[in-house]
This record gives sequence, structure tokens and C-alpha cells, in this order.
Amino acid sequence: MLARYIGLSNETPYGLMKFLQLSKDSQLLPKLLTLQNSYNLLCRNFDSGLAECCHHERISLLAYSPMAMGILSGKYHLSDNCGPPDARMNLFKGRYSEGESRYKLQSPKVKAAVKISAKYGISPVTLAIAFVLRHPLVASAVFGATKLWQLDEVLQATTVHLCEEIVAEINDVHARYPNPCP
Repeated sequence: MLARYIGLSNETPYGLMKFLQLSKDSQLLPKLLTLQNSYNLLCRNFDSGLAECCHHERISLLAYSPMAMGILSGKYHLSDNCGPPDARMNLFKGRYSEGESRYKLQSPKVKAAVKISAKYGISPVTLAIAFVLRHPLVASAVFGATKLWQLDEVLQATTVHLCEEIVAEINDVHARYPNPCP
């Protein structure tokens, strides 16, 4: 059986370009179509090199963690006790050490991002997903929903237009707290 489509995950600009060169030299592989890397309104490492590579090579981004492991959903800021007890980061405390170290649940950067949604009357989930979907190289936002209302908020993001004022505020938060992710 022959692979028809190829995608990479968690890649760097060097790794992406090296793969493309090997693929071209071997002439055995079909063209690389997608790159699946983390991308959200706080973590934009993709924009630092990978976006340029993907643009020129016509590769689409499958953005995973658009809600920063659920942290941009706002549920961890509903109270001072770090969210509902059935939230993933509470149910599996210590198992998400990568996410726990990247995003402190009560950090100023996360609170600042969640406050934008409240100011404009948009759910934090809808804001986070809409921000990711507005990127011209994003083909899909890879998310997880465990409840139907969560899926409804994600789907709402496809109908929301983020005005320049909202995007400017998001960019201000990002400038103050750039790329908390590796």
C-alpha cells in the first residue's frame, strides 16, 4: 500500500525543510500537505519561521491545542480554586506536567486573554477558536470536546468575525506574554 498524503507533526522550520529536501531527492514520497503543530492566541511559535516555510511550500497547518489544553476556555478562571473539579487539568493533576508548566492556571497572561472575550461578549472558547481559524494557513483546528455545549461553542467560532480591535487586544496580550510554549 502506498501513502497518498503525508503530514508532519511537532516540527521545526529546519526539520520541515529537511524533510521536503529528502522527499524531493528520493522521489518516493508524495508531496507533504500538512503540518500539525500547536497554535493558539498565546502560543504562536508557528509564526516564527514555520509560517514562511508553509506559505512558500503550500503546506497547511492543522492547529492543535487551539484552547491551550482547555486553559483558554475560561473554566479555570471561574473561581479562585482553579476551575471545576471535573476539568481535565484538575482530574489529572500532575499528568499534564507539560501543560501545567506552559500555562499556569491563574497566570496573568491567561487571565488577560480570557478577559478579552468577556469585554466583547464572546465565549472564551469561541474567541480562542475564531482566532486560530482566522490564520490564512490554518486548514483545521484540532480540538477536544467532552460535552455538547463545548462543541456548540467551538462551532460558533466559524460564524464569528474578530474585528481589528479584538485582534489588537489579543496581540497586546501576546506582546506582553509571548509564546509560553516551547
